[in-house]
Amino acid sequence: MRAILIQTDFGPDHLSASAMVGVCRGVCPELPIYEATHMIRQFDVLNASDALMYNLPFWKETVFVSVVDPGVGTRRRSCAARLRDGNFIVTPDNGTLTYVKQRWGIEEVREIDETVNRFKSTRDIYVFHGRDVYAYCAARLASGVISFEEVGPAYPVEDIVEAPYTVPEIGPEGFLTGMVVEASEHFGLVNSNIPFSWLAQKGIRYGTPVDVEILHKEHAAFSGTLAVERSFGYVAPHDALVMQSEIGTVSLGENLGNFVTRYNLGFGRAWTIRLRKSEGVPADGGAG
Repeated sequence: MRAILIQTDFGPDHLSASAMVGVCRGVCPELPIYEATHMIRQFDVLNASDALMYNLPFWKETVFVSVVDPGVGTRRRSCAARLRDGNFIVTPDNGTLTYVKQRWGIEEVREIDETVNRFKSTRDIYVFHGRDVYAYCAARLASGVISFEEVGPAYPVEDIVEAPYTVPEIGPEGFLTGMVVEASEHFGLVNSNIPFSWLAQKGIRYGTPVDVEILHKEHAAFSGTLAVERSFGYVAPHDALVMQSEIGTVSLGENLGNFVTRYNLGFGRAWTIRLRKSEGVPADGGAG
């Protein structure tokens, strides 16, 4: 028996989430079921993929259920993917598996056979596949009612849908460039997809000042010189810094403050972050 970990973009609608849990328990009351988050940005499949990558290294013997499904009820595939570590993800194949495919590793993917692996009493409903397809199929897979082969027919891993995004790169003039993948209003953290290890390649160590720009559709939302430090407490209260995120990427934050709300920052393909080693003195910058 495997655990089930659920993530969705349902927001505070606990009725929808509890219905998914109820379907899982209806398949097997002993299933260990956990809810990771229901606050993924609406319809944002890349945000869903990033959220999966946040948890994948730390869960074993797990079936992940990810429901961010702007095409619910249409001809997009519903699938279950077997990962290189033996875990499974049950999700619409709509870009949610982008980072998982590229960075984690998918060994095999199968299209869910809805004639078998779909909740029976709601077959004429097309707007809640999170409950009727993904939760139901995941519970059957996690509890051993079905094998992975019984999910449905296999199709090539190469055919998994990948969502477009800004690929991080080391660009001209020494800039490291990438996409802002998260801007959390709770703690005010900005996370990018730039590997933190790239900083060392450019001679940037802890304590080194870096010039940072955050652009929204080519317009500067933030421009300043910040220190690279291990954590918040290495700078004065309300000063900003560059640090390593929990998943090993370049992150920005503010000690006892909120970097995101201060500069009204967002995330996604329209948001770009650039940084390079600076010769200046670290100081909290302002809007450029």
